[in-house]
Amino acid sequence: MLAWAWLYTHPAPRIIRVDVGEMFDEQKKRLAEKITPGMSEQEQKALFQSAGEYASKVEAALTTLSKECGCAVMNSAAILRLPEANATGIPDMTLRLRELVGQSG
Repeated sequence: MLAWAWLYTHPAPRIIRVDVGEMFDEQKKRLAEKITPGMSEQEQKALFQSAGEYASKVEAALTTLSKECGCAVMNSAAILRLPEANATGIPDMTLRLRELVGQSG
């Protein structure tokens, strides 16, 4: 009875994980492909602006994702070790984050 009461008053935190690092690495590669020798200053500014816009989209998508699930969002890079079965018990919602950002995987 005591265990039930403790579990009832101390529910497990709801956490999901996303691989933000991978998403930013992919975006960085896409931007690097657009860099060409002799780019005009205007083209460079547009490239930097698109990088900033992407970061803002990710930030907004993380907020939306957290609201959708009513949970905390953890970066996958924060996980130090996984069981051999790779089953963390923490759902990976990177694909949903990609959808919200408008980025294909």
